[in-house]
Amino acid sequence: MTMTIEIPETALADTETAPFTALCSTTRTTLATLSDWNHVPGELYIEADRLGLHMNGPIQYIYTGVTGDTSNEFQLDIAFPVVAPAGSAGTFTYKAFTGFRCAAYTYFGPLNDFPSVYDTLFEQFYDSGRRNDGHIRKVYAVADFENPANCVTEIQIGLA
Repeated sequence: MTMTIEIPETALADTETAPFTALCSTTRTTLATLSDWNHVPGELYIEADRLGLHMNGPIQYIYTGVTGDTSNEFQLDIAFPVVAPAGSAGTFTYKAFTGFRCAAYTYFGPLNDFPSVYDTLFEQFYDSGRRNDGHIRKVYAVADFENPANCVTEIQIGLA
């Protein structure tokens, strides 16, 4: 059971993100096993530092084919946006992401509240007549693990 999160009914704003290039880890996973990949952002930071890459935005989790079913397998890209690729990416790849038309909401609060946040956002998303294109992005603007209430995450729901 999830708690209810109060989100204004007009919180979702339709927008288009800018394209970017990222040092990237791509895998197949499920919502039930998503935490198995929590180590990857730190490894991306280490590899980017080794390569002398300059960050061009916060870490993003990009979900393709996610349905909300915890056992459904989907593609997860964990992307470290960079100014320009440089050198061999080792076990990672460089990937170019196109602009993304989405309904976006910036959430201020702990990451463990996401199930409730998603319940509320998706209800509003579908009630407004929008349709998802199978893509969701989470942009971790501030990840403060010592003070989770300080976290800032932009949730982007792809528009069909």
